[in-house]
Formats: sequence, C-alpha cells, structure tokens
Amino acid sequence: MRKIASLFTMLMLVTAFAFAQNRTITGTVTDEKGDALPGASVRIKGTRTGVAADNNGQFRIQAKTGDVLLVSGAGIDATEATVGSGNTIAISVKRSVVAGTEVVVTALGITRQKRELGYSTAKVSGAELTKAKSVNIANGLQGKVSGLNITSVNNGVFEDVKINLRGIRSLLGNNNPMLLLDGVPMGIGFLSSLNPNDIEDVNVLKGTSAAAIYGPDAVNGVIVVTTKKGKVSTPVITLGHSTQASTISFFPEFQQEFGSGGYGAYTPYENWSWGPAFDGSVVEIGHVLPDGSVQTVPYLPIRKEKQKFFNTGVTIQNDLSFSTKDFYLSVQDAIIKGIVPDDRNRRTGIRLSSSREFGKFKVTFNTNYIQSNYNIFDDVSMGNYNASQNVGLNNGLMNLIFNTPAHIPITSYKDFINNPFAEYNGYFNDYGHNPYFAIDNWRNFGKSEDLISNIELGLKATSWLSFTYRAAMNMSTNTGRSTTKGETPTAFGVGRGFASIPGAVGDFANRGSRLSSEAFATVNKKFGELKFSAVAGHYFRQTDQKNTSVSAGNLVVPELFNVSNRTGELGGGSSFSKTRLLSVYGSIGLGYKWANIEVTGRNDKTSLLAAANRSYFYPGVSASFVISDAIGAIKNSSVISYLKLRGSWNKTGNVTLGAYGLEATFSQASGFPYGSLPGFTANNSAPDPLLRPEFVKSWEAGMELSLFKNRVGIEATYFHQDNTDQIIPITVSAATGYTSSTVNAASFVNEGYEFDLKLTPLVQLGDVRINFRGNATYNTSRVDEVYQGLDQLFAGGFNTFAANYIVKGYPAFVFQATDYLRDDLGRVIVDKITGEPSQDPNTKIFGQTMPKWIVGLNPTVSWKNLTFSILGEYKGGHTAFHKIGDDMAWTGVSIATAVNHRERFVFPNSSYEDPLNPGKYIANTDVTLSNVNNFYTGVYRDVASNFLTSAAAWRLREASISYDLPKKVLGNGKLIKGVSLAVTGRNLYLWLPKSNVYSDPDFNFSTGNTSGVGTSQINPPTRTFGASAVFTF
Repeated sequence: MRKIASLFTMLMLVTAFAFAQNRTITGTVTDEKGDALPGASVRIKGTRTGVAADNNGQFRIQAKTGDVLLVSGAGIDATEATVGSGNTIAISVKRSVVAGTEVVVTALGITRQKRELGYSTAKVSGAELTKAKSVNIANGLQGKVSGLNITSVNNGVFEDVKINLRGIRSLLGNNNPMLLLDGVPMGIGFLSSLNPNDIEDVNVLKGTSAAAIYGPDAVNGVIVVTTKKGKVSTPVITLGHSTQASTISFFPEFQQEFGSGGYGAYTPYENWSWGPAFDGSVVEIGHVLPDGSVQTVPYLPIRKEKQKFFNTGVTIQNDLSFSTKDFYLSVQDAIIKGIVPDDRNRRTGIRLSSSREFGKFKVTFNTNYIQSNYNIFDDVSMGNYNASQNVGLNNGLMNLIFNTPAHIPITSYKDFINNPFAEYNGYFNDYGHNPYFAIDNWRNFGKSEDLISNIELGLKATSWLSFTYRAAMNMSTNTGRSTTKGETPTAFGVGRGFASIPGAVGDFANRGSRLSSEAFATVNKKFGELKFSAVAGHYFRQTDQKNTSVSAGNLVVPELFNVSNRTGELGGGSSFSKTRLLSVYGSIGLGYKWANIEVTGRNDKTSLLAAANRSYFYPGVSASFVISDAIGAIKNSSVISYLKLRGSWNKTGNVTLGAYGLEATFSQASGFPYGSLPGFTANNSAPDPLLRPEFVKSWEAGMELSLFKNRVGIEATYFHQDNTDQIIPITVSAATGYTSSTVNAASFVNEGYEFDLKLTPLVQLGDVRINFRGNATYNTSRVDEVYQGLDQLFAGGFNTFAANYIVKGYPAFVFQATDYLRDDLGRVIVDKITGEPSQDPNTKIFGQTMPKWIVGLNPTVSWKNLTFSILGEYKGGHTAFHKIGDDMAWTGVSIATAVNHRERFVFPNSSYEDPLNPGKYIANTDVTLSNVNNFYTGVYRDVASNFLTSAAAWRLREASISYDLPKKVLGNGKLIKGVSLAVTGRNLYLWLPKSNVYSDPDFNFSTGNTSGVGTSQINPPTRTFGASAVFTF
C-alpha cells in the first residue's frame, strides 16, 4: 500500500512539474462571428512575452498551464483567457468601435486606419448591405452613405439603377463611380451582377482623391467591394434562403367619372375617356363582331382594374457557401418573376476564392461567374412598329394600360386566343393593342454572362517592403433574340383599319472584355515615431467591345424564328472597338504621432486622344490631424473621445470620348445597299484632334468627432469641385461638310456638405439597446461657362417640350420647358372670348433635376437576440417631369381632366388683355373655358409645366426584424452553429407632395445624365415583403 501511495505521489509531482513547464501553445483569435482577427496582440499577463496573430488569426506562444493570455488590438475589447492543460486554445473577443481605429480599404485594396486618411470615406458592412435581402447591391446602399444618390431606372426583373457620388463631374460624359472588386478596377455595371451575400463590406471613396491612384475611371468616386474569404481552419458551411413578394406601391391618379368617347358623346370603340359621365346603364364596348355578338358592361368605373393587370412579383434566392482559412466557395440561384406578366429572369452565380502562402510568397486567386437567363416584354420593338404605323400613344406598355377607359374590364382579355373580344380583330380599342396580346407578341429573351477573374502574386521581401502583381480579366457577353410573332387581320379587322403585324426576328450578340495588368511596390517603415509609406506602380488595360446583330422583318412561316425564314433583304450590322490605357502612379506618405500627410501622382496615356494630348499628369495631396492626440486637455477629456481634422486637394483628368471619337467614321446610308450598290454616309460631327481631357480640381475639408466614450460620432465634410475643359458639341456651318464639332469649352462648379451621425447606443436599458445612424447631404452646382456666344446647351429629354439643359448661371442640370403665357403678375393670360390660355412661344427655366438634399435615418432596436431596424430616406430640392401625365391628358384618364366635373370653369389665377388699354391685363373672374375637351387635348398638353412637380419624397426604404436562435437551442453548436431568421420589407411606403399624382420621382428613364424624367416605358414602383433563413454549420 505504501508503494502504491509513493508511486501515486511521484506521478502527481511529475505531472505538476510538467504542467509548470513552458510549452508551445497554438491558438486562434476570432470575433463574435467567428471571423479571424489578424494582427491581434497576444501577451502573457504580467510579462513582456507576446506575439501577434497572423493573417488567419492564428498564433504560437510559449506558455504554461495557468498563464493568463491578454488579447488586445485596434477595434477589439481587451480579453483574457487562461491556458489549460491542452496545447491549443481558441479565444473569442468582442469588437469595439473606437473612433479612428476603424480599418478601411483604400487605394489598390490596401487597408489603412481611418485616422490616417485626409479624405472622406464610408463603410457599409455586408450585414447592413443585405439587411433587406435585395438582389442588387446598389439597392442595399440606398440611404446609408452621405453624398451617394442612387435612383431607379426601371422596375423590371433587372432593377437597373443610376449611381452618383457628390453630384456630377462631367456635363455630357460618364458620371458613374468606379467599381473596385477585390483590388481590381472594373465598370460599375458589374455591381448589379454580384451576389450581395458574398460581400464582406463596401467602402465608398466619395471624392476624387482615389483617382490619383486608380486613374480616370475614379474621377467620380470609387465603390470598393471586398468579398468574403476563408478565415478560420474549421470548415464553415452556410445555407440561406429568402422569398420576397412585390406589389405595386404607387399608381397614377385616374378620373373615375367619365368613360369612352369624345366631347361628351359615347363611342364604344374609343380609347379616349371624353365620353358622358358614368350612370350605371348597360353599354356596348367595341364593335359588333361578324357573328353578331357584342360585349356589354355596366357603365361604371371598375376600381383598381388597371393595377390588377400586374402580377405579384416573386423573388426566390438560395445561397450556399463553404469556407476554410484559405478557401471560399459560394453558389447562388435567384429566380425573379416580374410584375409584368410573363417577365422573368434567373440569375445563377458561382464564386471561388483561394489563397496560399509559401514563406514570403502569397498567391491569391478569385473568380466569379454569373449567368442570367431572361425573357421580357420588348417595349422597343412594339414602339418601333407603332411608329411605323403612326399609332399615337402606344409606345409603352403603360400607355396601353393607363389609357384604357375606367369601365373596360381589361383583366378579362387575358385569353386573346379563344376570347373573341380579346383577340387581335375583336379587341374593343380601334387605336391600341390588347396589352396581353402585346406582351405575348413582342418578346426579348436571351442570356447574359459575366466572368470576373484575377490572380495576385505577393512577395513580402522584408518587414517593410512588399511587391504585388495583379492580372485580371473581365468578360461580359449578352446574346439573345428579339421576336415578333406577327398577326394578319381578318377582313373584319381590315375594315376597322387594322394593319398586318409582320413576323420578325432579330439575333444579337454583344461581347466585351477588359484585360488588365498591374504591378506595384509598397513601403511601410517606422523610424521611431515617424512612419513612412510609399507606393509606386504601373498599370495597363485593354478594353474590347464587339456588337453584332442580324434581323429578318418578314417571316414566311409564322413563329419560326430563324433569319433564313424571310422574304426581302437581311438586316443587321456590327461594330467593334479597342481602347488602351497605360499608367504609372505613386504616393508618398508621412506620419508623425498625430499628423499624417500623403502626396499622390499619376500619369495616364490613353488611346482615346491624339498623340499630342494623350499623356497627362494629375497630382493630389491630403492630410489629417488627430487633435485629440495632440492636445493633452482634449486627450484626457471625459467628453471628447476623439477629434480629427482632415483635408485634401486633387487635380484629376477624365476623357469622356468614346472609342474613335477623334476619327472620321462612316455608317451605312438609308436605303443601301441597293442591289449590289453599297452606300455609306459620314458622321455629321467634325473630329477635333486637339481635344484635351476634362479636368476636375477638387478640395475638401472635414471633421470627425466622437463624444462620451465614443457613444456619439459626428462627421462633417465640405467639398468643392471645379470642372473645366468640358467636352461638348457645338453647331458649325454646314458649309464645312459637318453640322457640329466637339470642343473643350464649358466649365461648372459643384459643391456641398455631408453630415454623418452615429449614436451607439442612443439608449441602453438592460438588454434593450437602441442605436441610431443618420446622414445628410446638401449638393448644388453652377454653370460658369458654356461656349463663346452660347449660354445654354441641350443635355437630354424632350427637346422642344421639357428637357434637361445646361444653362449659364444655373445648376447643372435644369429643366427648360414650355409654359403658359403670363402677365407681369404671373397670371395666365386667357382669351377673353373662349377663356382658353395660350402657350408662351418661349421656353422657361424651372428647377434643377438632381436633389439638393438627401437624408437617411436608420434607428435599430435590439433585445437579446432580436433586432428591429428601419431605414427612411428623403430627397428634395429638385423637380421631376412626368411625361405619362401628358399622355393621360390626351385620352382624358388623368385626374386633372375631371376638374369641376368637366363643366365650364374660370381658369385659376388668370387674366385677359384690357381691350381699352392694350398691354394691360384684367383679373379674370367670369370668362370660362368654352371647350374643356379641346383645352386638355390641346394647349394643356403642349404646356409642359402642367407635368412638372416637386420631386421631393420621403420613403420607408427598409424594415427588418431578425432573430438569432440561442446556441443552447441548437445543442451548443455541435452540428448547427447558428440560425438566423428574418422578416424584411423594402420601399414600404412613399410620401409625395399633393401636386405629384403621376409617378415616383425616384425613377428615371435613362442611366445617362438626363435626370428627373419619367415616361410611359417605366414600370410602376413596388413594395416588397419577404422572409429569410440562414443556417450555419
């Protein structure tokens, strides 16, 4: 027994001795989400022994059982962990928000602390971006970044958007920011193709500072997208699903008093709604068919019948991802059914990211493939056919629906094949198509493919010197077919004036590619408290584009969509372009204690300009001063936690010409080839070999302030941009052989203020925490010069009616539109006999087209694992033009056309000329409009100011409720590590001024510079509700 006791004691002593010895402890440092924390400091408490975690959050340290490891670092709470008996340890720490320590991705994908930057940036996390489960990343940014204006182009299955940062830099050229994806520059068009669930975070570089490194594409700012990578050794699988339903959120206001006909008389086949008032009687609609049948309906308005034409849109997203410490793979499938019947799109994407270290070398590879298969209504082809037949308001599906009299049961015409009152010859309307027939007859379907790949080679030569090489390839292909089934009218249809719709087919293939090569060296060296950094690099890019189309306009065999199945000539054409950009760039930065300064420079050589001007240089400088570190009284203050002042100045160049913009180009002349005889016509614009780049000189000054231990964060920025040498067209004498020429001429100023507020938390009551984020932007501009002898220039829109104009002394852009003739008091001058106003022969300048104010408000309430968040956005100070209002006035369906129940009335705020004192005007109190029908279909429609309204709008952009299941419910994460459930909504409510009864002013008919113009080719806006679930294994 004594021997056993002795042996036991010896074993205990040996064990205790072993545990008291230092040994190698391997560990990982991660945050609450399991993400690795590279660079975190790991130190044995009470000693100077310590190491830093590597890029994967892993570390090795000599320690013994019982030692306490102290983990600290920028942006994390200090955390202690005790070494146990094992040789591995996992340490989870909590991220903290300490002002100025946030890490942002800047030029070349290099991460820097925000306190070092002399210019404004904003960071949106992947979680914030996907909170409302939008399939388009841009929609996830709306309302969350000051200085950022995102508007919708259409509400189809693609959700196209237009993006501007701090207004515009070019009057007629590109104003889109550049997209930087994992350090590789590319066009902003790729943004809508990316899977939002693959995004780690988005950094927005608002000003022109980034252009000195990134080149001309960055003159409008940069959206820096960093995708998710593998982080920890343990494999992580994430499975996500969301289903969303979209319904119409806003519809024009229609009059509900009068039906088919004109001048008060009922006409059963008329799309005019100028007939008699509804009385509930039974009336015929359309013509009597050859078999003697005729459709009859109650002569009463059918409430919301037009809205019922549209579907409930449905979007289903399924996501799957797998990651380890150096590998990430994701797959997404998004099925999108639009609100327009039969419109659909299916987007499938796969992304692979992998990296590997070999001592001082590191290789990183990323590739992303996205395919969309779509089938949509071809509004353009229908419009072209209608124009050839001189059909009035049928250029746009919305016109076919909106301009239908209120008593017509439009949704009963779905079966246009078997329903005699819905088919081509029997439809009630003599002047427009059955919309169900139209969306079936004209279709556009195809496949778009995007391939984005890059490889990066890195060499860490020393602790302070590294070299990087990147090669990237972006390829985009859109192939498809436009079809017209065609229709031949019967004798009955011919008698109604219906023409044949020839069957047609058009095949197209658009292919673009961008190849780039970039190499740069980076220096980061400390000399005591002096920090020195430098970058020197070289960049080359080649962009190719080839578009090919072929078409046949008269198909022999119906619905055999092959260009060989035709009579007549084969149509089509092709175009191609190639451009190159060669650049060298560099930057030098110095930091000492609380001060940082950086100088940048870049020289570009572009193939777009003539040899004499194709090389140009642009410099920049920025500085930041952390006052709270410099002044002891502030540093030790219990009120001010952080105070930084920053500023920057930059000169950047931008070439807004397209490929071969300086060359004399030719196109095929109309009517040719004539037999075997070819014919070409020259471009009517004279090329100018002396064109220079447009230049932007910009500066900004800002402040970053944190109060009360970082609970309150405030940022304020003023920016000013002088935009000169604008490339614009001018008219020249036809004697030169041309009608216009392109010159460097115009200049304008763009300036504004940005404000950001963070309250974290605003309120803390036990487990209830309320955070608040807000941002506000004020932006204005002024055109200083157009051209010698020229004070205004057309920029886009409806040229003789209502258009965007560049006008000296006014913001860029303003509406110039027709208005009523008015007296000196602003009263509308009417005819003393008829009471009808007159149109002013001169157009007038109205409000600016882009918002002066943008405000975003985002409160978040959390309680334990439950989080509720809403996002509101306001835009105001600008004007919108609603072309649909003009169309609706013609047919008499607009609410405005039922004023005073269509009885004679005195035109508001009007006057007429005093017959006894010519040139003097008398207030009109008794002369009434003698013919309301003629007025609204004539002068009223010709006066565009009737359809110009304030574009101000408040909207509830997002709302979400999410719940993370507790780990104990999931068996402490043995199989399922996490489950997150959410209910979401987007664009839930819209508040508009009473004057706007037409359309959502946030929609615009073009992705170009033209702003504030809504047409009948824009689908109605929608609100979206959805639910999602994310499982982590």
